[in-house]
Parts: sequence; structure tokens; C-alpha cells
Amino acid sequence: MPEHVRALLGPSWIIDGEDSDLYEQLLAGVGAAVQPFDLIDWLLLKDVVALTWEIQRTRRQRESLMRMARRAAVETILLSILPQEGIRLTGASTEASRLASDWFSGDRKATKRVDELLDQAGLSSADVTAQSLSTRAQEFDRLDRQNELHERRRDALLQQIERRRSGWAKEVRRASDEIVDAEFKESARDVLAEPSGERLLSVRDDE
Repeated sequence: MPEHVRALLGPSWIIDGEDSDLYEQLLAGVGAAVQPFDLIDWLLLKDVVALTWEIQRTRRQRESLMRMARRAAVETILLSILPQEGIRLTGASTEASRLASDWFSGDRKATKRVDELLDQAGLSSADVTAQSLSTRAQEFDRLDRQNELHERRRDALLQQIERRRSGWAKEVRRASDEIVDAEFKESARDVLAEPSGERLLSVRDDE
């Protein structure tokens, strides 16, 4: 991207902890893929990339919130189904808290034990998810509404781009989605700081 063009585009849409150099590479990469003609093209392209970045950030935040909510939900459910005499106090923690923490970290024994306790109580992972959603409903709703707003704004920009140059909006959408999504997954590891156990849990939930 020409330096004088970048100076006219203004600051990047990033938050503390995100990689500004990576964002600049993404903007330049999308530009190289779709070849904007002039400054107006670049201004529209920058806003599309920024909104795509926002959409991906919100999705990562939602996924992180769900993982944390599931850990709290498992502990709450275990406290309700474990017999009182089976809850051994260990400092400030209970057996339910320890089990939930180990389950969250991907410990196989803890996972097996939690599954057994849920089954004995006639519950399943679906009940854990339901508990997670109910306890964090307002936060999930806020993120969903925020994501919908970003998507509507990006769609409006793409319509404007299509009116400006027929067929270009499709190229811009594809390039921004592919490049931003691929790179954001790498940067999100540092931004969200996922413990390794959370990634194991996420993989198991998807299987």
C-alpha cells in the first residue's frame, strides 16, 4: 500500500493487546488481493476489513465466554448432585470445584467422573450447555447483538462497493473473510490467552 494512501486512511480499528502490525498486513493483503483503484476504494476496503476483524473478535469472545460459563456450570451442577458427605473441603475448595477445574483442564479421569455423575443424575452435556447459557444470557445476548450490528454495517458497505463497481463486492468479501479469519486465529491465541486445557476441551466438544 502506498504510504500516502495509508496516511489518509486514519488509525486502525484495534484494541489493546492486539497486533497493529498484523492488522496492517491484513489490510495490505486484502488490498493486494482485490486491487483497489483509488482512495475511495481504499477507504471502503479499510472499513470492510475493520468490520470483518470486529466480527471475528466478537466470535472469539463468545467462544471464550462459553468455555468459562461451561466450567462454572459444571461446578454448579456437581454441587447439586454430589452427596454432602462426599464433598471434602480442601482449603477453600470443594470436591465439586476440584472436579470442575480438572474437567475444564481436560483431565481424562475428571472428565470420566463428571460424565458418570451427570449420567447418574439423568443429565448430559446438553444440560451443562443450557446452564451455561442461562447464567450468562445477558452477556451472550450483548455479543450476539454486537455481531449482528457489525454484519449489517459490513453488508451495507459491500452493497455500496457493488454499486461502485459491479462484481467487486464479492471479491472483497471473499478476500477479507479468508485472510482475516486465517490470521485472526493466530493472533487470538495471545489476545484471549486460552489455557491448553481449554483447547483440549474445545476439541472434545466438537467431536
